[in-house]
Amino acid sequence: MNRGFGGPFQRKPNQTTSSPNFSANVAHPALNLDQSHPAHLSTNSPPLDLFAPDPSEIPSASVDTHTQTPYPFVERHAHQTIQTLDGLDGFSYQVIGASGESDPWLLRHCKFNDKGFFLSHQVHFRNAGGVPLDEKIPVHFLVTADRLYESSEPSPEYPSSSFTREELNSLVSQECGQRLVVLFFRFVFPTLAVLSRSQFDLAAAGTVPDRSTLQRTPVCLLAAIYASALPFAKFDDYLCLIYAYSPPSTDRLWRMVLALVLQESHTPRLATLQAGILYLHRPVSATEGAVADSVSVWSFVGMLVGIATSLGLQLECKPMGLPAWERRIRRRLWWAMYAEDKWRSLLMGRPPYIRNDEWDVTDLGEEDFSVSDSLRDALQSSSTDGNSSHEVWCAQPFQHFIRLSRIVDELQQSLYALRSAQRLCSDFHATLEIARPLLQKLKEWSEHLPASLRHQTQVFVFRALLRPMVRSAAPPPLYEETHAIPELADQFDDLINQLFEVDEFEPSLAIDLSDGNGSGSAVLQAAESCAAKMLRMVMRTGYGDRAGFWYSWSRIGFATVSNFLILLLVQAPTQDHALRAKRLVDLWRDALRNQKQSSSMVCLGLVRLEATLWAGLSRNYYLPRHVKEILERE
Repeated sequence: MNRGFGGPFQRKPNQTTSSPNFSANVAHPALNLDQSHPAHLSTNSPPLDLFAPDPSEIPSASVDTHTQTPYPFVERHAHQTIQTLDGLDGFSYQVIGASGESDPWLLRHCKFNDKGFFLSHQVHFRNAGGVPLDEKIPVHFLVTADRLYESSEPSPEYPSSSFTREELNSLVSQECGQRLVVLFFRFVFPTLAVLSRSQFDLAAAGTVPDRSTLQRTPVCLLAAIYASALPFAKFDDYLCLIYAYSPPSTDRLWRMVLALVLQESHTPRLATLQAGILYLHRPVSATEGAVADSVSVWSFVGMLVGIATSLGLQLECKPMGLPAWERRIRRRLWWAMYAEDKWRSLLMGRPPYIRNDEWDVTDLGEEDFSVSDSLRDALQSSSTDGNSSHEVWCAQPFQHFIRLSRIVDELQQSLYALRSAQRLCSDFHATLEIARPLLQKLKEWSEHLPASLRHQTQVFVFRALLRPMVRSAAPPPLYEETHAIPELADQFDDLINQLFEVDEFEPSLAIDLSDGNGSGSAVLQAAESCAAKMLRMVMRTGYGDRAGFWYSWSRIGFATVSNFLILLLVQAPTQDHALRAKRLVDLWRDALRNQKQSSSMVCLGLVRLEATLWAGLSRNYYLPRHVKEILERE
């Protein structure tokens, strides 16, 4: 089952994590920024307490918002030329939302060139230009080479249902399919309860469903079940042997699922939505795992929300004249779709599709997971752990996850919705007033979980609290590529360069942190504690966690934590804070490197971290002097 952003952690003796000092002349993919054409693309630190006090406990204190800036904040760049985004051949782009894993308030500290680009390896960041302003949020775009998404492009090649059932049976025999269904209900269902056990005639735990049941199950759903369960075939003695040398192609199965879901979207049923949700959580390829989700993922979520609302799942069905099994699965499917919308909205930085005033489905309860007495007895008799069997038949991880999704929705709306982010990004006190009850709700939610399911989910709250602690630099003036830059501007730039070195345009504190007992200092310490707890969680993750089912967007969570740790370092207000943040970054880097050997979920988080550190943090970001001194010292 999914247990958060977990992974193994074994620190090797004498292992170094310092960044290599590469030359600044780094080769990048063919990014043509020639001004004569439209922008086209061709070819001794303080001890780190991992068991610090609960970060949700932030003491109340007065907030002094007087700036500590020693001089007015000047523009960091002489100018930025106006360049097209939509004319980038071979590259695609997508906006980085307020809550996106590539934090816009971290990117505001980046050293963009005069074309507005921050170049990395095959994935680049483009500053929109003209923002941030006081009333706006920083706007950046993620620019990615198209070829990185080639493996995820759909290939609809299954024209009819009869052909695909024959094709499916040739890929997975019915004998193996029966066992895969059992594995699905054992490993996937407790965390993603989107199937009806009644429809599969499961009379006892581990009982193989009848072949006639598989024959009447829609092909798109059956293929999705098989593909979802195949990673767990090693836990079935027969399948482990049969698939040892020639397992079915999961890629082929998932392409079949996608083609049929798109085909059936014109006349959808519950099975269409079930298969679509499972497709969203398919394991990604190694290449896909290292890049952000493509735009098609969010578009696909929107299509599934449209199907769900067209089928009326947003309406409470308890009083409806429907069979009990159908009412149960409709309610569970609604909440599964709600969770997809809210989590992906937060992690991808997108406005949610589902409005809170357009649905009335009540909270899930154990009655929504009812099973026959024979199945319950079989579950209890087949398990030596009574709590474990109850966890499976009531899908407790799924229920806990749905409750957390309600808090995630509130967090996104109050801290990261466009209007909220614009209003709060420079107001520390108002952000703190909103953050306190959210942290309390997260704490209460966690306290009601079994110990094995607890994990930290506070990073986004503290990320929002760090936004107003530092002022945004004024944006550089914009000029058309064909227009000459005014001579006066050149003279002014020369004067500025004489007074200040570019690297001295460091982040400027917007609140007073001189009082160690003030709210600002308490928030910063709590944010560091939150980061340390995330690291501790990774350290404690064992094989059982890694081998279970993971929500596909968990990989975005690792990237979010990576950028959160970099933000703590870039905005560190003192040398002690910088030393602690640097230590956290190094330990997190070690953890992800070790974890990558057994889990592809951490790839995006590691890529985001390495892309920032490999050429040197001071080369990519404007840093306070004390941060640069620490980096140079180590």
